[in-house]
Parts: sequence; C-alpha cells; structure tokens
Amino acid sequence: MHDPDSTVELVVRHLREGIIDGTYQPESKLQPKLIAEMCGTSLIPVREAFRILESEGFVTVFHNRGAWVSSMSVADLDDLYSIRMELECEAVRRSSGFDKKRIDMLFDNLGEAQECHDRGDHPEVVALNRDFHFAIYEMAGSPRRLKLIEQLWLHSARYQRLSLHYRHDAASDEHRLIVECLRYGDHSAAAEALRSHLASTVELIRGAVEVASVEDRDGVAAVS
Repeated sequence: MHDPDSTVELVVRHLREGIIDGTYQPESKLQPKLIAEMCGTSLIPVREAFRILESEGFVTVFHNRGAWVSSMSVADLDDLYSIRMELECEAVRRSSGFDKKRIDMLFDNLGEAQECHDRGDHPEVVALNRDFHFAIYEMAGSPRRLKLIEQLWLHSARYQRLSLHYRHDAASDEHRLIVECLRYGDHSAAAEALRSHLASTVELIRGAVEVASVEDRDGVAAVS
C-alpha cells in the first residue's frame, strides 16, 4: 500500500519539474486524469498536488474549472529578481565564518564549473552555480531566509531556461569577485558584487522573455 504523503510528493515533484523545464507550458490547463495515469495514482493525490503547487505559486486553481500553469512575464521576472536581490544580498552581509577552508572550497567550485563548461556539461555548470550561491547564503545562519531563497530559485529556473545563452565567463569573473571580497572580510562589497551579478543575469533573461512573449502572440511556441 502506497504512503499517501509520498504519492502526493511524487505528483508534486513531477509537476513542479515539468513546469520548470517547460513540459507544462505557462497558462496551459493541467489534465488531472492524464497526470494521474502518468504518475500511476488516483485523482485525489493530483488534486492535493494542485493545492500545494498553488500555494507555491506554480499553479492557479479555479473552482469548478480546473488548474492552470501560472503565467510568466517580464513584470513577474523583475519582481522575482528584485526580491531575490534583497534576500540574497542581505544574506551575504549577514554571513560569517569564511575561513581559508571555505574560501578554498568556493574557488574549487569555480574551477570545477570552468572544467564542466569547457567540456559542454551545461547541467553540471547550473548545479555548481547553485552550490556556489547556497554555500555562501547558508553562512548567514538563517534557515527561514534560506528556505525563501530556495523557493525563489525554483521560480527563477522557469525563466532561466528561456535563455539559450549563458554568461559563463562574465558570471565566473563576478563569482570570483564575490569570493575575493569575502576573503578579505568585506561583506558589504561582496553584497554589492552579488547585486551587480544578479542585475546582469536578469537583463539577459529579460531579453529572452520578451522574445518568447512576442512569439506567443504570433502563435509560435516559445520553447520547443
């Protein structure tokens, strides 16, 4: 007999990952029966998954009408990154404990990311990028802030997939500057370096979102 909680989590994970990677397109209606078949479950866990994903902002549920994938827009992107900047930059300011071992670990991360980039392993570059940021944020000693940042990163991933370009060289230099600031104990400078890094990233993604919006209006799928 299946654990109801684990079954719901399976459906939530399936839908969340599908929304993030574009399998379930923005503003598309979710089909409960099809999802239940794909996940090998009944409709009850699917409906519960819709409720959870609505609370996370990935799904919009209309009473007696069904559930739709939440929309994407430049305004939402800007709002998302504005909140991220405040939470993440403050986490950097509040962080501590960057001894030689942790600084070396951050530099090692950058070296490994470069190697992955050189051999074309983009998924691993993305994973290492996340590891880099959260290795810093967790040093702020605020589990609640970290949880909020994690949630915002999930939503950011929906937008990041729209951009076919990755600013690896520039991002690597920006990451290195952040570490150098932390190395010398200048957390305010590190926070400002992070703010600049995020601003450059969102500018790149904004262009991709604008192109996708135009393609949608013209009846062309934004993402294949």
